[in-house]
Amino acid sequence: MTSLRPMLPADKRAMQGVWLLLLALGVFFFSSILLYVIYVALRVEPAPGESTISLKLPMSFIPSSIFLIGVSGFLELAYRAARRDKEGMVKSSVILALFCGMLFMLLQSEGMYSLILLSEKVSVEVSDNARRGAYTFTFVLVLLHALHVLVGILGLVRTAFSACRDKYDHERTLGLKFCALYWHFLDLVWIVLLIAFAIAASYLNSK
Repeated sequence: MTSLRPMLPADKRAMQGVWLLLLALGVFFFSSILLYVIYVALRVEPAPGESTISLKLPMSFIPSSIFLIGVSGFLELAYRAARRDKEGMVKSSVILALFCGMLFMLLQSEGMYSLILLSEKVSVEVSDNARRGAYTFTFVLVLLHALHVLVGILGLVRTAFSACRDKYDHERTLGLKFCALYWHFLDLVWIVLLIAFAIAASYLNSK
């Protein structure tokens, strides 16, 4: 097995920056998710005599979640392959990760379109602004996550080009590690989002 070199000081500083970035994004996302749950729990109540509109999450969220996890898994596989100087596996794993990322965005686009249609329906049938806001808030959170996924895909494209040019080996894994960590973070945020959406849907559907 190839011996791994100690991380260079420049790499250590870069990784510190990576962790600070992920920490800042984590605070932003999880604060937003907490506010979302509080908003639904405290402000959303049907008006007297008004029919209840249930919150229905798009079915495309299920397969899209699988592809999102696939991106993270393939990048982790690529990172481990790079540490063992398996360039062929690095290339194939990164390309598969990019393919899964694009499929995720395709399915998420369909899911966001479904949320827009639902929001328009609620705008017509529900008079309470707070209740309509719950659907809008759901769409905004999905959109924010999708925008960060788009940034991740751009990073994946760059990572794929680097992998195809054999720029990753046991001594040069920083870019690949950063890309993998970013997508692991997106996985975690999406899972928490789905849990928050499920809680909101259960609460709204019980009203």
